[in-house]
Amino acid sequence: MRPNVDGREKTGSLLQGLPERPLAEELVDILEERPGTRIERIVSTGQATPEGDWCDQDSDEFVLVISGAARLRIESEPEDRALNEGDWIILPAHCRHRVTWTRDDPPTVWLAIHCYN
Repeated sequence: MRPNVDGREKTGSLLQGLPERPLAEELVDILEERPGTRIERIVSTGQATPEGDWCDQDSDEFVLVISGAARLRIESEPEDRALNEGDWIILPAHCRHRVTWTRDDPPTVWLAIHCYN
């Protein structure tokens, strides 16, 4: 990603620079951060939230699967949700959830937008 000459615009590709093999941890790139908002590209290569752990965030989160596939469990639901390319979900603040599976080859690429109150 590179800033425009005036420093305001940025460009890039969510699908460039992907790992060629599975990584030990997810790759998280912060694309933009400003008061109240953070935009991330997350690359998963088979990672999942450890069994028994739950994500409980202070922000609303919009998540879009750009490529790959994943399964997401929301604590109040009895089954995983399958997420495929193009699928998105909005997770309100404090909606306890966990990633139960991600495709590793090719990697799963997510776009996450966090909105803080």
